[in-house]
Amino acid sequence: MRQAHFIAVAATVLFGVLSGSASAQWGAIAYDQNNCAWGDSWNYPNSPDANAHALASCNHAGCKLLAQIGPAQCGSLASTPDCKGWGWATRPTRAESELAALTECKAYNAGACVLRLSDCDR
Repeated sequence: MRQAHFIAVAATVLFGVLSGSASAQWGAIAYDQNNCAWGDSWNYPNSPDANAHALASCNHAGCKLLAQIGPAQCGSLASTPDCKGWGWATRPTRAESELAALTECKAYNAGACVLRLSDCDR
């Protein structure tokens, strides 16, 4: 009986690991360069919900999903002051994602880039 209980518990744990933990957190970043609008979402239970919230919070018809942020990841968005150029990144830490987003923005756009948003899923 004890062995059957152990097998049932082990199978439940293994299924949880393989199917993704219920505590996994997802996020997303949406952006519209024409309206200088952005939206984000953090700590959602699944990627589709995170994507939908980011697009809804961007609140413009031209918003496009830029980044999907997985569990235990950070995401950042940087843009030029006129919002026509941008860069984004996901990394394991906030500092890494901020630096990468600013670096990407500056690599493709002459002039200054400013950090617009940054956060982490935990």
